[in-house]
Amino acid sequence: MENKTDFAAQVAARESAEQHAEEIRKTRVGGLGGSDAAILLRIGQAGLSALTATDNNRLCVMLGLIPVGGFGGNVYTAAGHKYEDWVDEMKPWGEKHYDREAVLEMPFAKKFKTFAHADFSNAETGVVVECKFVQDETDKVAQTYHAQLQWYYMLGAKEVYLMHGRGSVEPFEAAENALRHIMRDQTTIDTMLNGIKILDDALESGWQPAQLEKVAIEETPEIVRKAFDEMDAVKVQEAELKARKDAATAVLKAYCEDWGLSGIVRAGENKRQAIYTKAGVTRTLDVEKLRKEHPEIDFEQYYKETKRAASITFK
Repeated sequence: MENKTDFAAQVAARESAEQHAEEIRKTRVGGLGGSDAAILLRIGQAGLSALTATDNNRLCVMLGLIPVGGFGGNVYTAAGHKYEDWVDEMKPWGEKHYDREAVLEMPFAKKFKTFAHADFSNAETGVVVECKFVQDETDKVAQTYHAQLQWYYMLGAKEVYLMHGRGSVEPFEAAENALRHIMRDQTTIDTMLNGIKILDDALESGWQPAQLEKVAIEETPEIVRKAFDEMDAVKVQEAELKARKDAATAVLKAYCEDWGLSGIVRAGENKRQAIYTKAGVTRTLDVEKLRKEHPEIDFEQYYKETKRAASITFK
């Protein structure tokens, strides 16, 4: 399935699993989980200089230097959680009982917790199943999430499996589904443990990550890059439509002005109107000038607060 089709389909999915998202949001402060495994792998390979801007911001959140935002409220995590619901019903592992969203934790650091939320786990057998609904080949998905899958072994799992689905979001029965056993990679585990030690020692000595306001698109997760590209494509279309609209507006405005009309109408089933408004002057109060000329006025008592929702402006 093409990226554009996949993105559009998942955008149409309804946000869900709010309780699950809230639990994950709380753990983002004070600890690093499986989704952060790649950060520790990079540190273990090349030290703190290997941290990307996104890595730095994630560590700032973990240390409480910047507030944690909402988590899990996007269409990809919603589709993934629905996929977990379907896997839970299908039970590819047979009749054995598997706990869902169990927290695995090992004390590898002094300054932060190291844990993971296992999608499915069996405490008796030590088996963990990680679910991913991603539009890539299973081999590529296993490679992309290699550090996260090895993170479970690092936390004591005896066997790790990847449950991968791709295709239409629902029904999942129509999607391609594969249960893949993931081999233990001790080299990756040792490198992540080294990364944990490097970061822990640095924090002990007073090091803090840099707080950055903007990040390069190349350093963001795949789902963010897809959303960015989608917005880019839409803005190009908007620009083309605006140029067409401006050209048509100029013709209609000139016609109304030449003939002294207040508008042009089309009757019938597809009724439309082009209303002409004459040029004029709008008067507004120059607050800054008033403030300078009358500093004795307490302007604070005249302000009205209006709540503004978070938004993205694409330029």
